[in-house]
Amino acid sequence: MGVKLLLAGWYGREELFNAPEAPRPWLRRVERWVHEAAEVLLESSRTVDGPQGPILFLRLHPAAEEVAIVAAGKGRVVVSANTSMVGPGYHRYLCDLLHALGDALQVDWADPALTVAGVGDPTGYFHTGDASEIAPRMLAWLRSMAERALEFRRQGHSGAALSLRAGHGFEYPGALLTPLGPRNEEWLRAVHEDPQRGQDIFPWWEPGLGASTKLGRALSRIWTEMVWRPPLLEEERHLFRDVARLLESAWREEPELAYPWREWQQVLGYLGIGGTLAEEVSRRAIAAPPGPLIGYRRGAVQVTLPEGWEIRIPGSLAEERLADGSWVARDHRRSVRFVPLDDVRGIAPGPEEKMAYEFQHQGERVSGRATLHVEPGDCRLTALCESGTHRALCVVSFDDPEEQDWALGTWRSLDHAAAA
Repeated sequence: MGVKLLLAGWYGREELFNAPEAPRPWLRRVERWVHEAAEVLLESSRTVDGPQGPILFLRLHPAAEEVAIVAAGKGRVVVSANTSMVGPGYHRYLCDLLHALGDALQVDWADPALTVAGVGDPTGYFHTGDASEIAPRMLAWLRSMAERALEFRRQGHSGAALSLRAGHGFEYPGALLTPLGPRNEEWLRAVHEDPQRGQDIFPWWEPGLGASTKLGRALSRIWTEMVWRPPLLEEERHLFRDVARLLESAWREEPELAYPWREWQQVLGYLGIGGTLAEEVSRRAIAAPPGPLIGYRRGAVQVTLPEGWEIRIPGSLAEERLADGSWVARDHRRSVRFVPLDDVRGIAPGPEEKMAYEFQHQGERVSGRATLHVEPGDCRLTALCESGTHRALCVVSFDDPEEQDWALGTWRSLDHAAAA
């Protein structure tokens, strides 16, 4: 089950002769308050309509699930969050943040003794301020996850993922992929016997925003988000700068921690940062132990696309979901564009062009046909794909004609989770 907060409360009770503020305006005030109170930690925020009322989703750590705040009408508010995968420090931070939110916006949190079972903080910290049960509960959860992963392997599966965001599957060796890197089967067995041996899996173990917390945050980004090439998008530049800032701040605070010197050197190089710090990082990188560089996106990534489609792409490609429902991934010399279609009957793959060839593909769930236009500096594969009643257009563009096999493989990697 993990460690999950489920908190209920009411806002606006002091307004005895007036109805509480409407849900959406109140959530906008909550969002503004969080932006100010947790500015350095807030990853993203968004509001959507839910069955009980509008929901404000907040992401406060790259390894965390979103925190959901529901304004259910008549002043009712419900907060849910899973803190298991990040660590005790994150659990304490989130509880303290919600208490401060309640003080600032007059939220009266319900006494768990007066609510239904399962509502509240299972560790007790939110209600009592006693943090002694947070770590034991998270370690118990980790032990159960290790047991599940071992059973997964006994059933013949090659690997599993723990606490990684939905939407991307990383092709990386390891019995268990985590936000702080892969773990082997020996690690799983050791953690099953003594879960304290798996404490290193949590990026935010200690309370506060000290060096270990900053390093854990940077490592989570390096492993799961970093694309290992010069940045193309402003979001990527922001990510690179954030990783560089976190590493520098942590190092100046506690220089003896285990820093990813070689990866740090790459980040500074992509940003074009020089000077004394870059020289020190370079010196440490040269002296660092040899071995594979860390980062899941150095390899291939299985991406979940709109309407149940999936595709395999290089992890270095920058991804964007466009307003028209299409998805694009690209770098300086390649791009992949995917467009879900309602009906493609009668639509040809494209005009016949010089050096265009017809290709057919019949996979287990997806079939397709494509044309390929090849000229140095302007190569393009245009394909129509079908999976049951589902249709899609896939366009793979590339500069080098020798990457034709890569383009064909990318198109043929398209899959659909449930053909119908």
